[in-house]
Amino acid sequence: MAADLFLLVCALLFGLGFRLLFRHLPEERWQFVASLPLKKNHDGSWQGLNLTFYGLFTGLAGGLGVATFILLTASAGVSLVTSLALTLGVLIICLPAAKIIATLVEKNRHGFTVGGASFVGIIIAPIFLWLADKASQHWWDTPLPTLPMLAAMSIAYVMGEGIGRLACISFGCCYGKALHDAPLWAQRMFATLNHVFIGKTKKIAFAGEMEAVKVIPIQAVTCVIYTALALFCCALFFHQLFALAFALSLVGSQLWRVYSETLRADYRGGSTLFSVYQLMALLAALYGVAISIALPSHGDLQPLLAMGLASLWSPGVILALQLITVIMFFFSGTSTITTGELRFGLAADWRSQAGCEQKHKHCAKPAQRNSPPGATTPVPRL
Repeated sequence: MAADLFLLVCALLFGLGFRLLFRHLPEERWQFVASLPLKKNHDGSWQGLNLTFYGLFTGLAGGLGVATFILLTASAGVSLVTSLALTLGVLIICLPAAKIIATLVEKNRHGFTVGGASFVGIIIAPIFLWLADKASQHWWDTPLPTLPMLAAMSIAYVMGEGIGRLACISFGCCYGKALHDAPLWAQRMFATLNHVFIGKTKKIAFAGEMEAVKVIPIQAVTCVIYTALALFCCALFFHQLFALAFALSLVGSQLWRVYSETLRADYRGGSTLFSVYQLMALLAALYGVAISIALPSHGDLQPLLAMGLASLWSPGVILALQLITVIMFFFSGTSTITTGELRFGLAADWRSQAGCEQKHKHCAKPAQRNSPPGATTPVPRL
């Protein structure tokens, strides 16, 4: 089947990308994408605003998650307007919730919580879909395939969160336990497949005091499990097993969240034995089971991969995905917990690069050696 072959190719591409990223993202240089100069200091340097790889991978995860949702819903015959409207409604609520819940639970106004945002999204998504179904029946006399759409939402969420764990690796958050404190089976399993984070601005260094320590690569494990789960549930979706795809993607991801936190060492708020996020995950899993039982199965609906790919390959959708990615990048990637200092100057061979020589009158003289700190050589007038 074409859909199975497509998903297999996606799995291979993800596998190759993950192998490279898992190796390099814990390194120090893979935390900041750029730093923007904001205000000049008295010594000639500039205060910088840091943009992080955390934000970049979060934006890419959001864009890929929305693309997955559009691919699946369009293949099931749902209009693009409906899919984009539902996506926009969920994002408007979930993006602020990621910061608000982190502030309330972890007392961390600088952080974000995917667990809290996903819990809010899981609760409100069926409500939004119910309202959309009522509107569709009222205005166009056409009911929406509610269970397939919920399955698409759940799969898209799992896909987005799986890719989003790359952001956690780059920042060093959501980190696992040190190997010497881990269970014996974990010490053996991750003896060679572990993470060692380098950099004083990594969260595992300043919050966990475990820089250069071998830790369980829980972010990478979650990334692989969630991505594989999403692709498998996509296959179930294209084989018309909508209830199973919805239940497995939602319940499987939430149960893994409950267990995986036992292998983590970062502060999760509240009790160290059972966190608020683990409780949210359990409630979300029960909620998902109840919904999957209550809704009709829509077993007569046959999703078509060609329709989904055609919907993705349209200017409006491409622009919308780019906009979502950029918004999420700046929303989550603008670092407030780190600082930056920038200095600018001219290269030693600026004269040859500018196309002029010292003997020409229009070339400026070099700056004096006793120039104040931070001063730069004047730019030649060409």
